[in-house]
Amino acid sequence: MDEQQEIEPLGPTTASETGRSLSNGIALYLHIPFCETKCPYCDFNTYAGINHLIPSYIEALSNELRTWASTLRHPRVNSVFLGGGTPSMLSPKQMNDLFTLIRAEFAVQKDAEISAEVNPDDVTLERMTGFVEAGLNRISIGVQSFDDTELQLLGRRHSVAQALKAFEAVQRAGITNVSMDLMYGLPHQSLESWKRNIEGIITAAPQHISAYALTLEPDTPMAQQVSKHIIPDQDPDLAADMYEWATGALAKAGYRNYEISNWAQPGRESKHNITYWHNLPYLGVGPGAHSFLGGYRFANGKSPVTYMAKVNAWGEPPPNLETLLRENPGYVQDIEPMDAQTEMADSLIMGLRLAEGMRNRDFCARYGVNLHEVYGDAIKETISLGLLKSNGMWPEATIQLTERGKLLANEAFVRFLGD
Repeated sequence: MDEQQEIEPLGPTTASETGRSLSNGIALYLHIPFCETKCPYCDFNTYAGINHLIPSYIEALSNELRTWASTLRHPRVNSVFLGGGTPSMLSPKQMNDLFTLIRAEFAVQKDAEISAEVNPDDVTLERMTGFVEAGLNRISIGVQSFDDTELQLLGRRHSVAQALKAFEAVQRAGITNVSMDLMYGLPHQSLESWKRNIEGIITAAPQHISAYALTLEPDTPMAQQVSKHIIPDQDPDLAADMYEWATGALAKAGYRNYEISNWAQPGRESKHNITYWHNLPYLGVGPGAHSFLGGYRFANGKSPVTYMAKVNAWGEPPPNLETLLRENPGYVQDIEPMDAQTEMADSLIMGLRLAEGMRNRDFCARYGVNLHEVYGDAIKETISLGLLKSNGMWPEATIQLTERGKLLANEAFVRFLGD
């Protein structure tokens, strides 16, 4: 903490016991902010041209992990996810050093899902074998498209052939749980080209598929190209047609649409992301990483250089979470005490993203009230709009998004938010 920085008292949290307790374990996220190049659509906290900082960054990340492990009394970890950025830029030794530390400092469960995002052009059999030896058991490949022209538009460095070669190397290394990412709603993308994308990924047959509509964030190069009419704007109706076609084709191929943007073969759902969608505790380390722990939401500052300086200056680990957040010896920002109303809304909105929806019994067990007591009018309105459906008799009922609701999810979600 800077000497001149005034310590602000933490506000009270009225989060549920489920939201505060770490007794059932946490999900652990590690942010790796390095990229060879920055894609023109990317708005994530990632940086190109600073790869020389990776060794120093791993040291700082290790310091943050040790501090959190001590402060949280070496909690149980149910899943680990390395995202970015480009985790596949780490060497096998760096990956092994990280996971040796994580296993020494946290109670990582034997059946923990341990995932990392990789770019196809970084993947070699040697690197993936090293990652497996470090402990990874799930890989998410950022394919994004099975069309080379679309890959060039997206600023990706790999080709379709390289993506398929990377998938083969991952499998040869012994990874049997592989996810692939696709993007739709791209400028110039037709429904026919999207169908070829889906047919390509079905032929490849990964165990898990994520498909995301391109979101043009302000100030990204691609958004500026659209605003200058260099490339065409997106067509939301066409994007909806793409989503519906993908959902049908993937279902026929044996993939279950278990979350709005995710499909999986039976038993291959992302355990790590389900923690987020169930609004359960998670710890994020690295610049820009978010956490929900002990009834508080908070995030690290975004600058990797400032992050390394502050984290490496930490002294003895604080004795508890509240002291760490209050005295903030590291780089924590945006601390928000969770109140019951916000937590209930978050749990409902994220739960509705899942095909299973929200069971009234589960909601009541966590918060002590029925869904209808809190959201009765909003539920009725959303059902009348065809965005939501209710299955079963209350109080045993479950509410779920309809197929129309999946396409217009934000229209449904906004009705469950407070003023």
